[in-house]
Amino acid sequence: MFFGLFGKKDFRHYQNQGAKHLAAERYADARVDFQEALKLCPADASQEAAAIRQGLDQAGNHLGELNLQEGEHALRAGETQKAYDHFCLAADLAADPAIKSRAHAQAAKLEQPEAQAAAKPAEAPAGAGNYKPHGGGSCTTCKGHGDHHHEEPAPMEMSLSEEDQFYLMVQPLPGDLPGRYAELGPKFAKAYLMIHEGNDRDAFPILQEMLLSGENDIVLYEVALIMFRAGQIHESEALLNRALALNPQNATVYIALVHLMAGGGRYPQAKAVVQSMLDADILPDQAQFMLAELHETTGDVERAMELWTKSLDYPSVAKAAAERLIPILNRQGRTDDVKYLSKKYLKGCC
Repeated sequence: MFFGLFGKKDFRHYQNQGAKHLAAERYADARVDFQEALKLCPADASQEAAAIRQGLDQAGNHLGELNLQEGEHALRAGETQKAYDHFCLAADLAADPAIKSRAHAQAAKLEQPEAQAAAKPAEAPAGAGNYKPHGGGSCTTCKGHGDHHHEEPAPMEMSLSEEDQFYLMVQPLPGDLPGRYAELGPKFAKAYLMIHEGNDRDAFPILQEMLLSGENDIVLYEVALIMFRAGQIHESEALLNRALALNPQNATVYIALVHLMAGGGRYPQAKAVVQSMLDADILPDQAQFMLAELHETTGDVERAMELWTKSLDYPSVAKAAAERLIPILNRQGRTDDVKYLSKKYLKGCC
């Protein structure tokens, strides 16, 4: 979910990463991976390309919904310009016509003279100055959408400022992490964007310098991932453990430790980390799903099925759990159970 190795990767790597990010509700990361997968996908692999586009659309729709929610929240708080920018982002990112239509409608309301007059910078609440609207508040995909001439929106990295790219990428992080990531300042944001562009080499000294001023679990976590990708596994694990000691509630550190240990075949230790997450009620939906994966990997299919069946109670992972249960049930000849799960959890797009 979090780790990748240096070296050449084909489209399947990025497609799989995108799918994992979707399951983890890291929609911005999923979108980046699916875009890369589509770029690398061979021209004659039409079925694979269609599957990648479906994942890309799902990630975009989730981001569209998130930005609609953020826009509505900003509107209620009286931050009209911020709301307008979120509605424009929703229209840019979503593939679903219904989401686009809602975003266009909301943005159009704010383009009316009375709405523009209501947007007074002097009345912005404290802290609003940290937000910088993209494109000076102009949204070409929200304006004139009834015109016959159609232009494809620019890719996210071209149409958004670095501030907005960072803001968008950290929003799907669990718990209080989006705010904590933002509080680390522009230097960290620059390093974070470098990492997501594959530029670990230049990001690393920036993060190292930040650690000289004091240890921080987020910075330690990001450095640990860089070390892992460089093949320094023991150093990476030590950094993750330091991060967890600083903040035992950081869900991403737990998940990274699980993947590090499982990747090295240390399944008992990986299961112990996941159990710690469950005991502390940290991302119980994802923790239970991961524990099922670990049991399946180690040959305990019955225990995996039991955990995935419990995962059906969590809407965030119910579809993924059903997708893992169905092949097993098919092999067992339990066709009625397969039909039930398919009808209840796999109908239509999420």
